[in-house]
Amino acid sequence: MHAVTIQSFGPPDGLVPTELPEPVAAPGQVLVDVEAIGVGGVDAVIRRGTIARPGLEPGYVPGSEVAGRVVAVGDDRDAGWLGRRVWAFTGVGGAYAERVVAETGDLTPLDDGFDAVDAVAVGSAAPVARFALAHAHLA
Repeated sequence: MHAVTIQSFGPPDGLVPTELPEPVAAPGQVLVDVEAIGVGGVDAVIRRGTIARPGLEPGYVPGSEVAGRVVAVGDDRDAGWLGRRVWAFTGVGGAYAERVVAETGDLTPLDDGFDAVDAVAVGSAAPVARFALAHAHLA
């Protein structure tokens, strides 16, 4: 499976296409075949090395949101997701890949006509913008 990993923190040339094993959905998770990946400001901050925490080391796969189709489920109770298009939050990383796992509680169904790029553009950016406007006290 193709993914993009951070091999060195700093400028964008530290991002490297990498072959990784395909992830496997555990109980309560699904495997998503990715159509589009959200790229946000926090991804750039992480890539630059501005944020330091355990797990942020060379080989880290950045990104936290994707749009795509569920191709596998971790257990029978989640079988209703199989074949559905979704927007998925992947947590603190892992989204810059062809396939990703996500918790079923972090999925939003997408209509087949809803563009995947549009889904990741509004997926987490819209709530952040709404939060900022609500707290900016603009009139």
